[in-house]
Amino acid sequence: MIKLENLTKVYNDKNVVDNLSLILQAGVITGFLGPNGAGKSTTMKMIISLVHPTNGQVSIDGQAYHTLEEPIKKVGTLIDPSALDKNLTAYQHLNIIATAAGIDESQIDKMLEKTGLNPVKDNKVKTFSLGMKQRLGVATALINNPEVVILDEPFNGLDVDGIRWLRTTFRQLADEGKAVIVSSHLMSEIQAIADRVVIIGQGKLLADMTIDEMNERSMSSYILVNSNNNKQLKVELEADNGQVQLNKDGLHVRNLASKEIGQIAFESKIILSTLSEVNPSLEDVFTEVTNGKVEFTSEGGIIDETID
Repeated sequence: MIKLENLTKVYNDKNVVDNLSLILQAGVITGFLGPNGAGKSTTMKMIISLVHPTNGQVSIDGQAYHTLEEPIKKVGTLIDPSALDKNLTAYQHLNIIATAAGIDESQIDKMLEKTGLNPVKDNKVKTFSLGMKQRLGVATALINNPEVVILDEPFNGLDVDGIRWLRTTFRQLADEGKAVIVSSHLMSEIQAIADRVVIIGQGKLLADMTIDEMNERSMSSYILVNSNNNKQLKVELEADNGQVQLNKDGLHVRNLASKEIGQIAFESKIILSTLSEVNPSLEDVFTEVTNGKVEFTSEGGIIDETID
């Protein structure tokens, strides 16, 4: 378990991370999201002591990262795949990590096989595509079977096969009881894998919820209803405190459950042809939650990213 308590980081009089408190649980895939400049990468770096907090603290099972006896066994990370030494081969890179951490050399071959890099293990990193570097970064993070896995933008540069492989890997890790924290701008991928979503904006916690809670709380969630008399049904539903919009595709109903809508229609002798729940995409929820919390915008959307 990772616990963040009043975590704050100030750069040039600006709170990049601002009094952030949350708990990241074992056995859970947590999607860690935020607009550009929200403080995601800075928070991840503070967890593993690459950046020191201005105030507050981070603990991993009750200990600060820098006090762990075997940090690489406790936490595996992929923060910046571009930090790899481009003149090393994939095997050499993993061998250095294994030697420094006292990891059995057999783990190198296992990771190369697991990440699909075995055919290119003797190729230098400078010949790798971004996707191959990502795979090597994941191999580095997992080489000592850590209890916590933290990955910043792991989907970047991966093809369809690579993305599917990552999804499966994350699920397996969580099922093994590991805490998996994934940051990404690819909302559809986070929605496909995450059990829980944490959203920050301007360094502050904006949301911390399960995917089910996200669907329940979002104003983008509604029940789509069609009948043989939508205008009359709208009147009946609003009389029972329903919030109803009449749109081209039918009635968008909030504040009433499907069972309640069905009962009201039955009592009003109205025949239903459609009664289905419509849940928002993660992108919809993200837009709702971060409204007014985006650091850099243009007419077309977010345009830049500073310290993150």
